[in-house]
Amino acid sequence: MQKNKNRQGLALGAIFALVVSTFAGIAPAQASTANAIMAPTGAGATTQNTMLHGEAFDMRLLWGAGIAGANNSASKSGTATGILSFKYSLNTTSATPIVFSSSQDIAMADAVDIAGSAGASISSSVAKEGFTAIVSSSQYISIGLPSLTSISPALALTVTPYVEQDGTPGPSGGDLMGDPYVINFVPWSGLGSSVTLGALIESNVGVTASVVVKAGNVRWAQLNGQFGVAFTSTNDVTTVTSGTISATPVSNATPGDTSRTGAEMVTANYSFSAVVLTAALSASPQASISAKLFYFASAPAFNANQATDARALGVSTLGVTAKTIQGLSLSPVVGVNMDGSGNVRYNSAFTLNAFPRNASVTTSVAVASDFSVDDVQTGITFDADSGVVLNGVSYTSASAFASATFSLPAGQKTVAVETFGQEVGGTETITFKLSAQNLSSVLTITLVSAVQTVIYVPAAVAGLAGVAKTFAVTAEDQFGVKSPRSDQRIAASVVLGGSTSATVSAPVVNGAASVTVMPTPATRTGSAKVTFTLQTFDQATQAWKSGGTSDTADWNIYSYVAGSDSITSRTVSISSSISYGVALSWSPTAVAVVVANSFSDVVASAPGLMIQNVDSLTATASDVLTIAANGKTANFKFTSRLAGTYTVTFTNGTATTTSTVVVGAAAHDSGATLTFDKASIAAGTTTTVTGTLKDVNGNPVATGGTASVAVAWAGKGLPFGNTTTMQTNAAGELTFYVLVLSGEMGDAAIAATYKPAGLAVSTKNVSVVHAVAVGKAAASAAADQKITIGTYKGYVAVFTKGYAGQKLSVQVASKWHVRNPIVDLKAGYSLLTINTGAGYVANVIVYIDGVEVERMTITTK
Repeated sequence: MQKNKNRQGLALGAIFALVVSTFAGIAPAQASTANAIMAPTGAGATTQNTMLHGEAFDMRLLWGAGIAGANNSASKSGTATGILSFKYSLNTTSATPIVFSSSQDIAMADAVDIAGSAGASISSSVAKEGFTAIVSSSQYISIGLPSLTSISPALALTVTPYVEQDGTPGPSGGDLMGDPYVINFVPWSGLGSSVTLGALIESNVGVTASVVVKAGNVRWAQLNGQFGVAFTSTNDVTTVTSGTISATPVSNATPGDTSRTGAEMVTANYSFSAVVLTAALSASPQASISAKLFYFASAPAFNANQATDARALGVSTLGVTAKTIQGLSLSPVVGVNMDGSGNVRYNSAFTLNAFPRNASVTTSVAVASDFSVDDVQTGITFDADSGVVLNGVSYTSASAFASATFSLPAGQKTVAVETFGQEVGGTETITFKLSAQNLSSVLTITLVSAVQTVIYVPAAVAGLAGVAKTFAVTAEDQFGVKSPRSDQRIAASVVLGGSTSATVSAPVVNGAASVTVMPTPATRTGSAKVTFTLQTFDQATQAWKSGGTSDTADWNIYSYVAGSDSITSRTVSISSSISYGVALSWSPTAVAVVVANSFSDVVASAPGLMIQNVDSLTATASDVLTIAANGKTANFKFTSRLAGTYTVTFTNGTATTTSTVVVGAAAHDSGATLTFDKASIAAGTTTTVTGTLKDVNGNPVATGGTASVAVAWAGKGLPFGNTTTMQTNAAGELTFYVLVLSGEMGDAAIAATYKPAGLAVSTKNVSVVHAVAVGKAAASAAADQKITIGTYKGYVAVFTKGYAGQKLSVQVASKWHVRNPIVDLKAGYSLLTINTGAGYVANVIVYIDGVEVERMTITTK
């Protein structure tokens, strides 16, 4: 990019002829590259003819091929016979003077040298002109306009080379004219530059400005200066008191370096980044940062004035954004290949929870985040057959995996990972990192071998002396996967009072075994320890080998005289709450049953309740549970899916006692279904309509708090008593009324919405539309209801089925016949007969509760 400051003069001794607008009337000879040539120096196409104000444009003079005897090489050592002089003219209509920047002579071959002085100009009523002599004996000239500033208007300068032939000063018809070349001097803003600031997030400690300078047709190879970025800030950072952030400009590549040729700059943009480090940004409402791009013709020196200079080539201002998250969750998804500590089965697939969160570590926030590999231990093998699959991408190169990073879109909460081809053993770990809004979280996973474990629950049991006890045991690995093998067994022995029993065993089938043990001697009492060991049959030695992790159980063995058991105390009453789904809501307080005989069994019978053994949480039952007292106390918790008051009976030997468990009513916001009791309403009546709100278990829901029900009526009938904020009572019921005029008939509908949070729009709202027939039968009767009209022996007969207790009205020949209530005679049927005589044509209309249900015209028999 540095210009050649040691230019060599033209051997021709060329002469300047300054041409202004007064030359417009002269008709010069037709220009041609065969006469004289002028071209820009440096890399780049000739179309790169733009220069920034304040810098000079370098040109090179050459003889045209059509000049006899001319030497067209760069050295210009030859001469041209008969040529008076080789000159060029400068032409502009701009009012801005052209001022030459050098006081040295211009030496042209075959002519007298003409000297020019720095800053020389020629006055004219039209334009001001000037010229600069450059280093003599050189074929190069440098044309600069130093009087122009970086913000001066653009100026187009036309330079025309020619060979003087006719002796008339200046270009004329007798001269050999070359092709003119236009140089465009432009203000710095003409670069079309842009600046983009990176996201400014609260607690950020680095601000990056990305800069792009539009290439256009600037003669990049001739630029001497460089670009830089200055920052200003209104952010209340403690290290900045003046409100201005200064930074050394980043000029990692100047436009003329070897990484970017002039030809490339014709189509490419020049770009770089600048970074300023500050104290952590805060997100106050006024906080913002501006980045401004500058071009410096000489070595840049940033200061506060430049940061606010109006001549900036590009400006970007952003406010500091407050974090919308409190942290990030990166944790293992516990499954068949991973435990909660991040231990992973060799060569298996597993899943990681990865999401931005709020104050709760389990509540995700829909914000994009970045997932990356933070560290890889050398134990991980990478080759054609080994590696890691991360988020669907397979990595068999250590370097590629170490730099693996991708963005998690807002809403994605998991990342899939799999290892393959890893040799079991050693220490292999991978640390992953999740980042967003200047926060991060890391998780290290460790590849481990599966280890079989024997598991027995509960940890303590009790039993009578002299009675063998059977223990249900499972065999599984640390990931909870039961052993699939068929060549394993569970061996067990018991130690009591220093005496060890014989070892017994039972086969493992589908990961489970039931083994029965007896202490030695069988009648001894006390606290015994039972040990369960997994054994695998070794085909090589034809022997059973113990392995994996053993488990134990404490067996409290007691004896007593029948009938000596008794319950000395119990918790009288506790409260619980309704359970929904699989997450049971056990009572916060346990019922403690205290017995006289230590470790004896206590049987809890609680119809309608579910029971939990507090001392061994995995032991539950639907409504009956037997547990051994832990010492002298047995502890129980209860729950149910239905609200109500329940009586629990506890039995210890022949002794019994009871406790009360109260399961509270459904919460006001737990409603799930809303129904209404009327499918039809009779004409000429006022009817009470009842709606019932229940939860998913069928419990009535009383509204209150935020919950209410909006009830609207549409169609026939006049409703009253319904509102948009109705409340249900303890039975989950609400009521309103509908008046139907005599003779009014048609359809109506109830539109109701249960709003648990009191919101008009919510995914938790329950909306129903209930159809009602007004003055006529409902559209569909129950399958077990039936009306039949018939005749026999001069009677009209009306049979009904399934209407017991309701009102039957039959109109025949304008006369009414009523049975209220209907009483079934046999098989659910009732019969009403009307004597009309045989051969009578009767129009029969049947009503149930005042609503027409059947109509028929018959001839009696």
